[in-house]
Amino acid sequence: MTVVVTDERAPSVGTAGGAGRMAYALAALAAAEQRTGVRRPPAAALPVVEPSPPVESSRRTTHLDAGRVRVHPDLAALLHGGVLPVGGTLAVQGSTSLLLGLLATASHEGAWVAFVGAPAVGMLAAADAGMALERVGLVPDPGADAPTVVAALLDGIDVVVVGPGTTLLDADRRRLAARARERGAVLVSTVRWPGAHVTLDARGGTWWGVDQGAGWLRRRTLSVLRTGRGAAARPVELEVEVPVAPAVPGDEVVSTGSTAGDRSAAGEAPAPALRVVA
Repeated sequence: MTVVVTDERAPSVGTAGGAGRMAYALAALAAAEQRTGVRRPPAAALPVVEPSPPVESSRRTTHLDAGRVRVHPDLAALLHGGVLPVGGTLAVQGSTSLLLGLLATASHEGAWVAFVGAPAVGMLAAADAGMALERVGLVPDPGADAPTVVAALLDGIDVVVVGPGTTLLDADRRRLAARARERGAVLVSTVRWPGAHVTLDARGGTWWGVDQGAGWLRRRTLSVLRTGRGAAARPVELEVEVPVAPAVPGDEVVSTGSTAGDRSAAGEAPAPALRVVA
């Protein structure tokens, strides 16, 4: 099992509570590795002890406290109230661009996001969607201990994305959904998740940008079927365009077609380097 964070600095969201949550999640992952033999403790190490949860007063001090994590205005119609289901489960199937577009605003506003068992999600695409890579964690291959890994991340990370490389039983899904509800986190799946509060199934669409067989593919119109529970119980099919330009209050809209060279020429800071932490 490999854990990657996208910043050379120590994990922090600008508050002691955020740093404590991240440290707790990483400690839980390390404990799981030692139990399964992936990581060998030092010869003089003490017996592995499960990390104690941080006290409630030091936990969620980000914008998730309000229980309203907004999404890009162009995608708001897909979710009730235009917000991610804090404490709930969201399934996004068929489009990585749609997934990243839904998470970008929360990431930019300070939320930590972890991708588990989703190695196909590219960080360049995430950066172009507007996600803050310094607050993104990657567990490309959680292995057989996937339920423990996801549970640990839900304790300390705001949004946890579960990909097709995460092997879970139905009982595991029920326990993880309950944990997300208890911790006030957002659990997102890129594959079918029975009982999800909202399921977004991206269907076929139309590409824009190609003129008579030449040119760059820049945007795509997707047909998205929304189903779920509660306010999403009635199936609705909507059309959206992806990728969407990052919606950052006070900033100009940034073209999603920009490249790393364009950002460098504009004097923007380069994306932080990846590093393996466990």
